[in-house]
Amino acid sequence: MASSPPRRAPKIAVIVTCFNRRQKTVASIDSMLAQTALPAVALDFFITDDGSTDGTAEAILQRCPGARVLLGNGSLFWNGGMRLAMDEAFKGNYDFFLWLNDDTFLYPDALQTMLDTHASAARRAGRAGIVVGSTHDERGRTSYGGERQRSRLRPLTLVKLDPLTEIQRCDTFNGNCVLVSREAAEVLGNLDAGFIHAMGDTDYGFRARKAGIPMWVMPAYAGRCVDDAKLAGSFHDRSLPLSRRLKAMLSPKGLPWRAWLIVCRRHAGYLWPLYWMWPYLKVLATSCHLGQRKHP
Repeated sequence: MASSPPRRAPKIAVIVTCFNRRQKTVASIDSMLAQTALPAVALDFFITDDGSTDGTAEAILQRCPGARVLLGNGSLFWNGGMRLAMDEAFKGNYDFFLWLNDDTFLYPDALQTMLDTHASAARRAGRAGIVVGSTHDERGRTSYGGERQRSRLRPLTLVKLDPLTEIQRCDTFNGNCVLVSREAAEVLGNLDAGFIHAMGDTDYGFRARKAGIPMWVMPAYAGRCVDDAKLAGSFHDRSLPLSRRLKAMLSPKGLPWRAWLIVCRRHAGYLWPLYWMWPYLKVLATSCHLGQRKHP
């Protein structure tokens, strides 16, 4: 009886974008290079360096000489940088695309767990999909990962899912550590060019759900990543004057109106104009401080 041919090692393209945080970027790549699954997979790096001036690109190539480093001019931010790297990687014959934030530090068994999760869940679902790896902060709390809609009445209010001991389904996700199958990527294409920094990953997840592509949160945490959303100095900071709050809100890392419009029109239902206006009206309302009457 003839033996079956050996299975080909899955080919994985690791997609990263970075800017001026050399130490973190190299440490994140090191965590990828330390994965226990590496003997069983073929791994290639596609990394966008968006105009770093701290030697990030050079440090990457010293640590990982085979990496494909793409250079930006500093205006790509997260979504643009990931789009550029993803577009280059899609030219190759890869089975999976692994999105990895350059401040995410994976545990050694993360990649193997993600691959096992996909194999098991896809077999049950009858189709390939997307696996989300959750991260925790320095206090052990979930920082990024899969998200679920709170209710149909509030479609854009999302709740983070803590990883469990079993696989979970999610409605969308943060793009810090995500394994996208080739089959899913061929349906969804790249991240949308209408986004600058944030929201492109949320939109990608929502588009996957609409296309019937399953999304699974892997059991346990994939690694560590500190939640960088800070109140102080952001448009949520009510101590700031209105002009500064609006400037922060409309900046690429805030809530730029065009990107938010895309999310609302696509995913908020027929009440999307209300969802779109609400954050801006809220900033206006919470910045209109009526001075206290001075008593003689």
